Amino acid sequence: MTTVAFVCLGNICRSPMAEAIMRQKLLDRNIQDINVSSKGTGKWNLGEPPHEGTQAILNSHNIPFDGMISELFQPTDDFDYIIAMDQSNVENIKQINPNIKGQLYKLLDFSDMDETDVPDPYYTNNFEGVYKMVQSSCDNLINFIIKDANLREG
Repeated sequence: MTTVAFVCLGNICRSPMAEAIMRQKLLDRNIQDINVSSKGTGKWNLGEPPHEGTQAILNSHNIPFDGMISELFQPTDDFDYIIAMDQSNVENIKQINPNIKGQLYKLLDFSDMDETDVPDPYYTNNFEGVYKMVQSSCDNLINFIIKDANLREG
């Protein structure tokens, strides 16, 4: 099983949105060899469900997020692919676990957009814009993982 973790600051806005979208895309493409989760680098929201803005945008696109709660990225956490939402998250991940063995990327490394960081909608309230960024990146990320990990689709 190939593991992927999306990581943002509080694990209530961006990373759970990415987790839910990625899970739905994998389901739609009948890919079962990739396990997706999300984590945060800050402790403020531990155990909380996704932010109401994330819930609203996911609900509006019929993307389930049942049972998702905020979890902390731990020093012992290691995944095959760690996908950070912005450069600050990358630095935090490296501080938390300087010996990461998995591949560390930013989500927008897999996007055709000009931006390099996914802005935090907790502060900007732009959940629709973040949804579009995540949506535009996940298929490319899946294609990359399938090729890189030598997986089969379907």
